[in-house]
Amino acid sequence: MSKYLLLLNNFILILISNSYSQETEILSSYKSHINLLMKDGGKWISPNKNYDSTSENSALWFLYEYSSGLAATSLKLKVSEYIPKQAIWKTTQECEYNWDYKKQKPIWQSIGINGDKEIGITEKISQNEWVINTEIYLTDGSNKKIRTVQNFEKDEFGITSYVLMNGKWKKRNTVKWNKMNWPPGNISFMSTRDGNFEIYSMDLEGENIKNLSCNKATDFAFCHLQNNDLLFYSNRTGNNEIFIATADGKKTINLSNHASSDRVPYASPDGKNIMFVSDRDHQEGEVYMMNIDGSNVKRITHNNEFEDAPQWSPDGKKLIYTRQVKNANDTGNKAPLNGEIYIMNVDGSDEKQLTFRAGWDGGAAFSPNGNQIAFYGKTENGHYDIFLMDADGKNLFNLTLDEMEDYSPAWSPDSKWIAFTRGNAKNYDVWIMEIETKIKHRLTKHPKRDESPIWQN
Repeated sequence: MSKYLLLLNNFILILISNSYSQETEILSSYKSHINLLMKDGGKWISPNKNYDSTSENSALWFLYEYSSGLAATSLKLKVSEYIPKQAIWKTTQECEYNWDYKKQKPIWQSIGINGDKEIGITEKISQNEWVINTEIYLTDGSNKKIRTVQNFEKDEFGITSYVLMNGKWKKRNTVKWNKMNWPPGNISFMSTRDGNFEIYSMDLEGENIKNLSCNKATDFAFCHLQNNDLLFYSNRTGNNEIFIATADGKKTINLSNHASSDRVPYASPDGKNIMFVSDRDHQEGEVYMMNIDGSNVKRITHNNEFEDAPQWSPDGKKLIYTRQVKNANDTGNKAPLNGEIYIMNVDGSDEKQLTFRAGWDGGAAFSPNGNQIAFYGKTENGHYDIFLMDADGKNLFNLTLDEMEDYSPAWSPDSKWIAFTRGNAKNYDVWIMEIETKIKHRLTKHPKRDESPIWQN
């Protein structure tokens, strides 16, 4: 009898051990999924195949945003859709996954913005697959059953959904989700948040904001050197002068030191020279070049029209800038202002006009890879947007395409993002936009004016 009981006890222990091992494997797979979904910020996007560009409320992208719950085995999910016409993320659903210790399975619940409720229970889970059966309770009193099958790859996951019809699962669609990209680094920008225009830095989350200039004068920055020293102009001496400051803002040197107004400096890619605009020889302003220490000043352009913001090509051989252009039928001092983008060699030779558009085109900047030029310009609707074109002026298109005013584009070091100023007469803020996805992200939300971002190296 004792031998029989011993065998029976061993059998029971084996069953318990196998059950415990199975439960541990399921829980381990669930935790693995949590880690995958939360990796690199936990944001995943998928394009809306039914996007309607003519609709003010149509979504261009869908977003799954995962975050930690209260327990180690809980996971929150916020579902949103990106409305490009409004440049906003609209939340449509709030969900939460939890581990059910009685059922030894993950379960989930959600409530949509329209009041629909969903309750799901895991049917199967492994390292690469997660199957959930969900009951959806609609606000009209009806309900339906959905099955979702999630398959995980390295940098994406797919969700195939089925609906129960006449006792059978009928496939609806398969949606691929990819990680939302986010640029690294920091941005400098100008702001009046402390009373006067000063230069600030922040990270790409819009946090860790620091005043770099800390001066009661008006300071404007347009360029960082390779070591992140800051090139800017200021009226702190009584007139606009060009300064260079260390990255921490503690040491400042006046480079131009001239009685005229010197402004909008940009350093050459090798950091040896500076292009800037000055009225020292003509009241409308001309383009000049000097060494990085302020010596050897040379005048580059010679004409009677206003010129602004000369920027270097990545190879240091070309300059792009805006010139005020008057049409033949424009007469008098109140003639309509028209600014066009020009390109020329660094010595001022071989000048060519790149844009031929009504209104002012300004703030032109080469992409770091040299393939494209970004600038702001007036649209047919009368407001300003950010435009892109090839380096030769071809293939021009509207990048931002919205009803707000968009100015001062600045490229990210990898040529994949544009930082810019966006707002209206009430206020302006700093935004960034990924060129591939066309998604705009607002970085500053201060009631004072924030503008003219610069990517730090």
